[in-house]
Amino acid sequence: MAGGNLSPRQKMINMMYLVLTALLALNVSKEVLNSFFEVNKGIERTTNNFNSKNESTYAAFDNAASNNPEKYQDVRDKAYLIKSKSDAAVLFIQEMKYDLVCKVDKNKIYFGSESDIYDADGDLIETLAIVDKSFTDLSQFQKSMPIAYLKNKSNRYASQDLFYPKTVNPGVKKRATELKEKIEEYRDFLINLSGNNQGLIDNINIVFDVSDRVGKKQQNWETYNFVDMPSVSALTILSKIQSDLRNLEADVIDYLKRDIDSKSLKFTSAEGIQIPKSNFVLRGDSFRSSIFISAKQDGQDPEMFVGEYDSLGGGKYEMRGEYEVVKVLNGKGVFSKRTTSEGLKKYGGLISMKTETGTKFYPFNGEYLVAAKTAVVSPVKMNILYTQLDNPIKVSVPGYTSSEISAVVNNGKIKPTKKSLGEWSVRPVKEGKAKITLFANVDGKRTKMGEIPFRVKVPPPPTPYINGVKNGLVDRTTLTSSGGVLAELKNFEFEGLTYLVTEFKLSGTYKGAAASDKSSNNEWTKKMKNIIVNSSSGSTINISKIKAIRYGTKIEQDLNDLVIEIK
Repeated sequence: MAGGNLSPRQKMINMMYLVLTALLALNVSKEVLNSFFEVNKGIERTTNNFNSKNESTYAAFDNAASNNPEKYQDVRDKAYLIKSKSDAAVLFIQEMKYDLVCKVDKNKIYFGSESDIYDADGDLIETLAIVDKSFTDLSQFQKSMPIAYLKNKSNRYASQDLFYPKTVNPGVKKRATELKEKIEEYRDFLINLSGNNQGLIDNINIVFDVSDRVGKKQQNWETYNFVDMPSVSALTILSKIQSDLRNLEADVIDYLKRDIDSKSLKFTSAEGIQIPKSNFVLRGDSFRSSIFISAKQDGQDPEMFVGEYDSLGGGKYEMRGEYEVVKVLNGKGVFSKRTTSEGLKKYGGLISMKTETGTKFYPFNGEYLVAAKTAVVSPVKMNILYTQLDNPIKVSVPGYTSSEISAVVNNGKIKPTKKSLGEWSVRPVKEGKAKITLFANVDGKRTKMGEIPFRVKVPPPPTPYINGVKNGLVDRTTLTSSGGVLAELKNFEFEGLTYLVTEFKLSGTYKGAAASDKSSNNEWTKKMKNIIVNSSSGSTINISKIKAIRYGTKIEQDLNDLVIEIK
């Protein structure tokens, strides 16, 4: 790992990578594999930060060489040679990553941010997948994008099959070996440009150490990294090598930049930059964006304007029509605009900076989406809610993640069951109506997004029945042996609801006279059995005043009567 030049974030990522690698040898659990992918995403974000930093430094070389080519053209050319070799190595690794994911996920791959590839229900948006394309068929933009998804993280064969197979055709070099050679070549190249800076040289040697690994058994670098390695681990290893390439690229070009005097560096990487707080805004809220120039002269703030502008050629620009002057403090301006209508909004403008050679202009442009405040609550199994039951629902607010959404109900209780997927449970306490209100975290404030009304009903009563009796005509023996009266709720949206009969009345004839008896549970009484046994063929048995409760509650319900004819 690179030494003292690493950012705290990169040091943390490296530490997590080492810990997870150690865990990998002990137990490849789902949690460990998922953690590897999280580390991979963190490494890719860090690599992007290195890219941005390096681009600013290259702009400094351009500026210095433009002002004084005789003095600085040579060092600029050296810097860009580093960039060329680093770009090539990073692209080579990117193709390895692409091929790995395609192999384990059946030629399907997702690019971009993880939050971009899921819909409001937490499902992958299939239309965003790139399917059955080789790396060479991708656009340059696609080739530079991070990988957002890996399904088969545990595959232990793909990495070896692709990068270090047991056999290859004559004259074909294994890709892991080719990568190792590229790293060695790049390492030696950077060392040659590091002069007598021993600390930098030591750092390069440590980071790009591709020697054999010695543990329980000695392994070459290729085997150690790519043989019997879960796909997510191999992906993370490749991302880390990319990050190391960019990090050492930054270290060496920073070392070369020392040859450029401070005056030449006064205006480096000068470009207009806008960073919106969010590209998604709800109608009525304010869109906010920070606007700044990538480098400024100490003691002098630039001027910033938002509106339409024209290019006059030769690096000259001017604003036209009505435009807004942005207040600037410490080199940074904040543009804020309250939204009044939905749709895609675009904005842009100019930053002007006074330099020793005159005023320079730096245009910037951006866009954001304005949406209406909406809330969606979808019942999972029905169009109404039932009392004393945990009714499953799904909630969503366009533009906000599930973790940013909260909900309340005015009748009963509501709680998340799988909040990351937007799944909640509502348990109303009384019949009538219920109103579910959704809130979202907007700029750190709990903001009401909408109300959704529901009807609330009591669950329908179960149907009484006698075990073993298929219809109303039954013989005495079957009836007495059934044991009593049962209850069941049929064809209802909720499964698994069970009931217990708590009392009922049986009426019939006994020895030619009307007779009846009441049971305080679900079983025949002795008298009831006598009535049944002594009933004549063709007579009827009436079972009435049946009551039952649902298990787990104290709610008692009246059931319909049963009429049984004796064979």
